[in-house]
Amino acid sequence: MKILPIILSVFFFASIFSGQTAQSQNLVPNGSFDDVRGSRPSMKPWKKINTVDFFVNSDERRYKEVNAAKSDRNYILRQPRTGNAYVGLRVWPKYNEYLQIQLRKPLEEGKVYSFEMYITPSHYSNCYLKTIGASFYSYRPPYTTREGKEDFPPQVEVYRSFGIRDTSDWIRINGVFVAKGGEKLMTIGNFSWSPSDKFKRKKFALNKREAYYYVDDIAVYELDANGLPIKDSIAYMNAYPDTLLSDTNDFDNDITSAFAVLDSSITTILFTENGYKLDDLSYRKLGVITEYLFENPSVKILIQAYAAPGELDGQEMKIAEKRGKSVYIFLTGNKIDRGRIEMKPIGNSCEFYKAGDPSRKYCRKVDVVILP
Repeated sequence: MKILPIILSVFFFASIFSGQTAQSQNLVPNGSFDDVRGSRPSMKPWKKINTVDFFVNSDERRYKEVNAAKSDRNYILRQPRTGNAYVGLRVWPKYNEYLQIQLRKPLEEGKVYSFEMYITPSHYSNCYLKTIGASFYSYRPPYTTREGKEDFPPQVEVYRSFGIRDTSDWIRINGVFVAKGGEKLMTIGNFSWSPSDKFKRKKFALNKREAYYYVDDIAVYELDANGLPIKDSIAYMNAYPDTLLSDTNDFDNDITSAFAVLDSSITTILFTENGYKLDDLSYRKLGVITEYLFENPSVKILIQAYAAPGELDGQEMKIAEKRGKSVYIFLTGNKIDRGRIEMKPIGNSCEFYKAGDPSRKYCRKVDVVILP
């Protein structure tokens, strides 16, 4: 079951948390992007999904890390909200950029957390975003795919039908949610798939729709048991108790140790008859595999894809190739290098040929094999 996002006001909780978070630990490392590695400004340990831009603007140093033409006016340095550094996120109709980071510690089941960040739109892009938010999961959702955006929605999301904009220089985006437990990876960005749900035009223009937002000062705080925002969140959780990751701990009560060994219960991905799309369980298995590959950067894998006899009107190899590609797209979309993945569609290699035979499900699979 999908997690329904909490739609919250941009400013509603600003006064409520102003004193409360001051004594709390920010669970986001380098939340203002002002850390330094040696003498060089650094946005580490943040990870980029697509080409997120990192900017530094100070009296001592002017530093830009950009990936597009320098003539793009979105790269004109501006004043950060605090410190010297900030980042930039670009969104096109079929392209999204995301910020992603591992929190200082996993979130605890039943506890209430607040999220906040500050954003401001570029003066030079031709659109505003209608939505922006943050998601929290125990592994990296496949946000480069449509299914990932649909199946892994943000827990905190702000929506403005007229576009996220304000007369103030920096806009506070914030929200409250109750953790299911074990969430340790936060992703920030726009989670819409349809262009009509993404953009609000600033003015009529014939060029491609684009929204570009600068981001600074990101924080996640644990909250105590008092206050209206917490009561609202608990009411939300009571209304929607069966969320997507309710059985995540079946895989990794201690997620670090879970990556030491991958057995067949994790490395075998099953599919429906004639189907090739990943389901909820497959996403969780691949999440563990992805983390294992991140922890073991020298490991290479083989994707073996199978089909049951007679699937897709006898086109077993075709459906097997699609299943293998689904797994491949998930892994490469989560920054696993293509050179570490070998594809091998096998097709029909199964004795269970009768329709309705319960054992056929073991024919409709992809095996992820760790290569020596």
